[in-house]
Amino acid sequence: MGEEGKKRELGMFYAIITGLGSTLGIEFFVLLDYATKLAGPAVVLSLIISGLINLLIMFNYAELSSSISRIGAEYTFTKAAFGGFICFFSGYLRWLSSIFTTTLSAMGLARIVCFFFPYINPSLFAVVVIALFTALSVKGGRIVDLATVISFIIAFVVLSVAGCFRGLNLDNFQPFMPNGFYPGVLAGAMYTFSMFVGMRAIVTKSPIIKEPGKVIPRAVWFSTIICIAIYCSVAFIAVGTIPPTATSTEPLLVHVGYVIMGTAGQLLIIVAWAAAAIMSLATSMSVQTSILSALSRDGYLPRIIFSPGKGSVTNYIAQMVGSIIAMFFAATGLITFVGYAAGFASLIVFALVNLSLIKLRKTQPNLERPFKTPFYPYTPIFGIVFAFMLMMFVESSAAVLVLEFILISLMIYHLKMMGYQRLRFAVGGINIGISGFIILILFLSGAGVLQLTLYSKEHTALLILGTIFAATFFIAGLLNLTKSRKETAETTGRLWME
Repeated sequence: MGEEGKKRELGMFYAIITGLGSTLGIEFFVLLDYATKLAGPAVVLSLIISGLINLLIMFNYAELSSSISRIGAEYTFTKAAFGGFICFFSGYLRWLSSIFTTTLSAMGLARIVCFFFPYINPSLFAVVVIALFTALSVKGGRIVDLATVISFIIAFVVLSVAGCFRGLNLDNFQPFMPNGFYPGVLAGAMYTFSMFVGMRAIVTKSPIIKEPGKVIPRAVWFSTIICIAIYCSVAFIAVGTIPPTATSTEPLLVHVGYVIMGTAGQLLIIVAWAAAAIMSLATSMSVQTSILSALSRDGYLPRIIFSPGKGSVTNYIAQMVGSIIAMFFAATGLITFVGYAAGFASLIVFALVNLSLIKLRKTQPNLERPFKTPFYPYTPIFGIVFAFMLMMFVESSAAVLVLEFILISLMIYHLKMMGYQRLRFAVGGINIGISGFIILILFLSGAGVLQLTLYSKEHTALLILGTIFAATFFIAGLLNLTKSRKETAETTGRLWME
């Protein structure tokens, strides 16, 4: 049974646990190291900024989820507001973001394992981990979420208290902003933004949350404040223990744990790190499947390949598609790159959700809204502006990668939406166009307008091959166009007969 068919049974406590369980994940362990390089000691300020921006955006999510309480979150919101390509685009990017999170989780687990077993290739280990999780379809549960959250909080509180008793080196905080507020602190805020995006897990549970209009915004508020407090405390202890300019072969938090508490502190961080990686993997892979099922259900993807069904072969195929892409990026071993890509994709989705809120306020003013985001319309506008502002600090290569995936989404959408007949017609036109282009090149070459440095035999061979290719493309184009017209005529005839 899907969640939409279940009764509302989650209260405030488990709503907060859901948010914390999805947010206190592998991103903090993996990304904090590089974030301190970007912002220096001011990484604490970067975490506060990214957390507060996320809080404001989550209030917009809370309004939408309380008024549109259906499975799908971002995809469902943009579907209600815009439909069409924007709806598909939002779901596609959310799926892409979950793939990058899967990759990041596997690479984070590989990093901590290979630290103790250096003879293991971390990239290969990450690929194997993703493959195993895909095969086993590992999923979490409420008890697991609760145990994980409690263990994280205990680990971070123990580390912070022990760090304070040991004493911090305040000289490590000078200069506080070595790279300035711009770009240093803002670049750090962008890079750490993905540490908080797990908070939207609360929104995805809206169909089974009691009184979502009251519970969701309060759960978002408490979860975000708790996460900001934990992240900032640990980051403060880390900077006060290890200067940001220090270099070490150990992961930052593992090194901090060892300096503060010796082997016990090191082991404490390692256990929390491994648990975070496993939970993040299970959650992100589950999200991939649900998004593809929703896109398939609404006709944006082939129903045959991605048809939903518990335990079905097609369900595993849906998991495998995202896992194959995740394994490809895991093989690169570029944690920083993947972190940027995950943040960039999430920011685009967040901007679309804020736009959806503004659109629905205008087009559906009478929609029942148990909760309304504070300071409207400034809150969604603020979310959009800051989302695009943080995008400016994304590493260019990661931005290019996401933009390439966006181009692929355009192709998938338009190929699917144009239908089989139009696709054949388009292919026929392309074939004839290629044929005409080849003929033009041959003509210009023969007339001497286009100079080709070829010997006479090579020129003759080029003319023969060019003529063959031109004829082949022309005939293929005619066949596609003729077949398309014939099938269209038959369809029209059947409609007239009916």
